[in-house]
Amino acid sequence: MLRCEPLTEDAFAPFGAVVHDFATVTPRLRVGTVVRNRMRAYRTAQVEWVSAHRDGEQIVVPREPVPTVFIVAPPSERLTHTQFRAFLSDGTAGVCLAPEVWHALPIPVDRDHALYDNAQGSDWHEHTVEVHLPTELGVVLCVDWG
Repeated sequence: MLRCEPLTEDAFAPFGAVVHDFATVTPRLRVGTVVRNRMRAYRTAQVEWVSAHRDGEQIVVPREPVPTVFIVAPPSERLTHTQFRAFLSDGTAGVCLAPEVWHALPIPVDRDHALYDNAQGSDWHEHTVEVHLPTELGVVLCVDWG
């Protein structure tokens, strides 16, 4: 069970940066060009999939002020469930994920789904590692909304 902690710049620093204005930031990439789009994410009680992008940073910011949980773990070749942390944004901020940071899709807290502004490398699919947690680690991540 992951207990949510407030999304602050200091607490999130090992995983990237807190972003308040999507329009003013651009992800740093190792390869490719930046693409900006919108993505829909759904509220869920369990997280089964995580991924890490090796091509560069990814920026995810709520399109509207939607309280959101961001689940992350530091870059690691030997991922374990104990490395994950859950950060709760009040909806006025998103995140810039550093390269190779493990992460789940954002989770909207107070509605079934929400739109997020997303910026990342154009070739992200070629440089992404995905892990199915039940298969690889024998776990599912659950958020303590407490």
